Amino acid sequence: MTKGRHPMKALGAAKSIAEKRGLVHFYERGRGLLADFSITSPALKVEVKLKRMRYARCTVEWLGREAAEEIAVLRMYPVSAQISRELWICSRKYFLRFFRITEHGLVELAPDGSVLPAVPGSRPPASPGPLPAAVIGAKPVPAGEGSTGTLSVGD
Repeated sequence: MTKGRHPMKALGAAKSIAEKRGLVHFYERGRGLLADFSITSPALKVEVKLKRMRYARCTVEWLGREAAEEIAVLRMYPVSAQISRELWICSRKYFLRFFRITEHGLVELAPDGSVLPAVPGSRPPASPGPLPAAVIGAKPVPAGEGSTGTLSVGD
């Protein structure tokens, strides 16, 4: 499991946020601990692992590498619409960020558990096939025999 001292102050900071989402159950620290606490509401059971980090400002990809052990442990909980597996990271100054662990990676959450919208300026996932002309900066032209259907901006 993780090394270092138990994040008591971080758990205190997380408690006030967790209580807004439902009934909070803290687990006794010990061997085989999968999560630090759970949040129970009528619609959802949330299993939360809290990780202290030097910096909370990081990319999802970097966090996936840095917290691989915690993510693997939380993935031991079954996948269900009623169970959310969440990793909460806490900086040295007790700034918290929240992530849901899905089958395909991490999704950033707001403190209330809702999914945050994509960051403006971030790249959308690559789609198969050619990109639309508006995306790649080409001017559409009528397709004719032997034509590709686009004309480069410099042509």
